[in-house]
Amino acid sequence: MRMQKILAITLTLALGLCLAAPAAFAADAEKEFNEIIGADVTGTVEAADDVLFAVPYLDDDNADHTVDLFGTQTATEPMPVIIEVHGGGYIGGTSSINTDHAKFYAENGYLVVAPNYTHVPAGTFKTAMQDLFTAYNWVAEHAEEYHFDLDHVGISGDSAGGYYVLLTAAIMTQPELQEYFEVTKPAYDFAAYVTTCPGTDLLAMRDCLGAPGPAGYTAGRIGEEILNDEDLMSHCDLYSIINPETYPAVYMITTPGDTTTGPETLKFDAFLTEKGVAHTLMSYEDEGSGLVHVFNITKMDYPESQKANADIVAYFDSILK
Repeated sequence: MRMQKILAITLTLALGLCLAAPAAFAADAEKEFNEIIGADVTGTVEAADDVLFAVPYLDDDNADHTVDLFGTQTATEPMPVIIEVHGGGYIGGTSSINTDHAKFYAENGYLVVAPNYTHVPAGTFKTAMQDLFTAYNWVAEHAEEYHFDLDHVGISGDSAGGYYVLLTAAIMTQPELQEYFEVTKPAYDFAAYVTTCPGTDLLAMRDCLGAPGPAGYTAGRIGEEILNDEDLMSHCDLYSIINPETYPAVYMITTPGDTTTGPETLKFDAFLTEKGVAHTLMSYEDEGSGLVHVFNITKMDYPESQKANADIVAYFDSILK
């Protein structure tokens, strides 16, 4: 009964973002959306930084089919790898939003691969996963060239990128999902999964169609055709496709100030707990900085962000090193 109450409360909060969006959001939904995902955030790269931008993982001159590499030019022996999947509400964002976060991982002893991928509605959620799995396989194919240690690979994602990380975890363990998404599992396993403020409930976005604010803007951009595609959505719904017996442990970050995906994250935490799936949820209290969605990605100088990012690295270190 208590678990049912938790799920009911968190679902109500999540849908409340769609049904009762603040007037300030409705005034300029696109602007608010871009502020939420950090579209105006680009990392700073100095001449001494070891970064390769826009390396193609498909030879088609499509910027969505590129990766940014961190630490690979100075590596002389195999090193552990983190794949960093950017967010953007499924409809936007680029790897540049995560440049500073990827550099942080590199500064802590990891090679980092930050892929771009096709956004909805230029493609569907299936298209995005096909792109990401192509990037995952590119890592395996170029392990010797870039010194990737395929025995120690982790994956990290935020917001929509966090959703794609959670979906990746399901696909990696289920051949039937690999067949549906038409992807090939890479020649390695992800040893650790980390998500920051992840989206977890795609089906709830149907209730946002026609609503004001950034949630309604996102749903509208995705479109009814995609959101009402029952075959697609049934294969993208984490609550339907997760096999508790095979789903790997995941590490999730949230904050009470995240009104964008915070309720979804709490709902997913309750679901994993109910199903007996090992996982970790870290919730960071606001100590005066004004924590919001993906705070540790877009506001890395906040003390709370520094703590959260240090905790992530410690988690990766405990598994990958």
